Amino acid sequence: MRIAIDCRLLGSTGIGVFLTNVLDNIVNDSRHSYLLIGNERKLAVYGSLPYCCILPCDISSFNPRELLLFPTKQVNECDAFYTPNFNIPMGINVPIFSTIHDILFFETENFGSYMHRLALKWYVKRALRISRTVFTVSQFSKERIRAYFNSSADITVVNNGINIALRKYLNTRELAEKKEGIVFLGSIKKHKGLHVLLEAYNKLRGEDGNCPTLTVIGHVDFRTKDKEILEVIKKNKDSVNFLGAVDDKTLYDVLSHSAVLVSPSFYEGFGIPPLEAMYLGTPAIISDIPVYKEVYRELPVTFFKTGNADDLYLKLRDFVCKPLNVSEKIDKMYNYASTAQDILSTIERSIDV
Repeated sequence: MRIAIDCRLLGSTGIGVFLTNVLDNIVNDSRHSYLLIGNERKLAVYGSLPYCCILPCDISSFNPRELLLFPTKQVNECDAFYTPNFNIPMGINVPIFSTIHDILFFETENFGSYMHRLALKWYVKRALRISRTVFTVSQFSKERIRAYFNSSADITVVNNGINIALRKYLNTRELAEKKEGIVFLGSIKKHKGLHVLLEAYNKLRGEDGNCPTLTVIGHVDFRTKDKEILEVIKKNKDSVNFLGAVDDKTLYDVLSHSAVLVSPSFYEGFGIPPLEAMYLGTPAIISDIPVYKEVYRELPVTFFKTGNADDLYLKLRDFVCKPLNVSEKIDKMYNYASTAQDILSTIERSIDV
């Protein structure tokens, strides 16, 4: 079987991390051959594999040009087409397998303009209509996609896992013995709940002169419409360490040395930061949103009431740092090798290989 894979997001954050880890595992299966479509330089590492062929394509995702100028002729010479997203070019005649990680952009506020959301809705509805199977990363996302789009499409859950970069980091370093401070990891968007954490943290600081430090890691886009969040950042810049976006090593160093990660999200499709923190031995306090209840139900997290800064304050006040040793358990539960195999098996069954 020959599978064409849209690899244009390779090297980016978010979906790019999912693609990198899934792709690295898929190409380990030499029973099939693969047409990898994307940036030639980023795909060069796969060029030495005899069953991988690189097809250069630098058309950016969600660019109108991709609908008509994507190299569909070569794709249609394959047996199947897989994309880690839902932006599917026109003219593909072989079975299509796409991915919708979540529908955050429809179910949260301040996510793009009306026209932007309208365009995304068109892409999603089309993907649900023309894909043999749509993959998503949690049962929660599957249920929300079905409900929001009233869709009967074949949707299969394939979970996220631990990033290759994090595995390499853990294999070369011992778990940190000294753990102190609170860490938040996530984009600075309202649905991530940073304002809830800051309210709880300020209450903690108000009564305790030895309050632990708070470090915030995440990209701040000052074009965002989340004006309330920007005001919160300005108000707390003297008491909170805002690092912004950081490289993998810095991220993992901070996570491994922190006493606790707090994830106060209102909405996630899966929610990886608590998983990464616990993989490095750092406990997590997380909101009790449905997807977190699903993903972390068998892991030693502490839940607090979503959006309730008082409850989070109490959890932080009473928190006692007890470093974890759950990396092996996480590997068994959430593993990109299993995710890749599930995707490949679904494709094989669908086209009767």
